[in-house]
Amino acid sequence: MKRIFLGLTVFLFLLIATVYAFIPGKLTVSSASSFKANQESVYRFLINDSNWQKWWPGTVSKSSRGSLLFRYKDYDFQIGQIFYNVIQLKIGKDNNSSSSLLKIIPYSVDSIGVELSSDLNSRQDPISRISAYSRARKIKHVLDDIVLAIQKYTGNLRNIYGISINKEKVQYQYVLSEKKSFTHYPTTEDVYEIIERLRNYIGRSGAKELFWPMLNIKHTESIGYIAQVGIPVDRELPQNENITSKWMMKGGNILSGQVTGGPKQIDEAIKQMEMYIRDYQRSIIAIPFQMLITDRTKEPDSTKWITRIYYPVV
Repeated sequence: MKRIFLGLTVFLFLLIATVYAFIPGKLTVSSASSFKANQESVYRFLINDSNWQKWWPGTVSKSSRGSLLFRYKDYDFQIGQIFYNVIQLKIGKDNNSSSSLLKIIPYSVDSIGVELSSDLNSRQDPISRISAYSRARKIKHVLDDIVLAIQKYTGNLRNIYGISINKEKVQYQYVLSEKKSFTHYPTTEDVYEIIERLRNYIGRSGAKELFWPMLNIKHTESIGYIAQVGIPVDRELPQNENITSKWMMKGGNILSGQVTGGPKQIDEAIKQMEMYIRDYQRSIIAIPFQMLITDRTKEPDSTKWITRIYYPVV
């Protein structure tokens, strides 16, 4: 009997010693992933809590105070303080709560790491430590799923900027162009009147139109609006007092994005492409332009217009 009692005593002693040796009073659980994305754009996206509804793997609701509550696998998450590249979260389940930090780590202009970590405290007795260890293992799986959801969503440029942005090469060298000033924002009729003059000039010259018409509209305080219209052609053409021949760097780098919709959608796409250029530290080296894929004189419904936006960059 004494041997049994002694054996149990030794076993319990070793068990308790193992618990204290391998399960500290404060446990840190973390999940991390690295992927292709821009730190500024992902940070800007994540600090807006309304964007979380787009990627959150669980359910989203509102608290009595109007703040958003995020639930996943019986765990409740709430956004707390926001610092640069760090978002504080509160995690709660069954009257137990802990703090968590979501960190965005820049590696390069187009590569980041995302880390989500949480600290779990327990009392000093071994039972509490074992319980905390069990909770930590469950939370680890939850954090893994959340980090993966962030990666899948923010790793897609379209989800961040609302438009697919592609890296292309300039496919033509010569552009026939005309510029005209307006006191009002140029209408479809104004733009296509210039396009028609350019097309007539191309036809008389025996040249070939290569792509769709190009458009750039600039606002100035002194003049109003300046519309510059161009059409890519297969050769350099002589100029006159209104029509000029522009040279493009064929094979040069250019960013493109396609949008469907009218002026409001086009302006938003332009804004997002310029934000992408700033985020990725590119430089605009020539006039950006819209390529009018849809003939707007034949399609009066602007919601059906297809427009490609181009930015020559380095």
